Amino acid sequence: MPTHADAATLDRQPRQRRNVYESLAEAEDGRSVKDLLSVLTVPEVELRETLRRLEAAGLAQRIKGVWNAVPVEAAGNGATTTE
Repeated sequence: MPTHADAATLDRQPRQRRNVYESLAEAEDGRSVKDLLSVLTVPEVELRETLRRLEAAGLAQRIKGVWNAVPVEAAGNGATTTE
């Protein structure tokens, strides 16, 4: 799995996926599905599907039940951001 995702990949994601990504990026140690459900107003089934799609796009990864945002590489300058 790549260590950094491309900013353009995040920009192409639907708003719900970007919102979930932003919630993941806020938590340095990652978040469980239970934590995300308490923060977001997304049904659990949709949240799990969103997380799987973010993982498939290289924007999130799951380690021992905790989801983490993959840092996004800013276009052009190689800098990273987790916003």
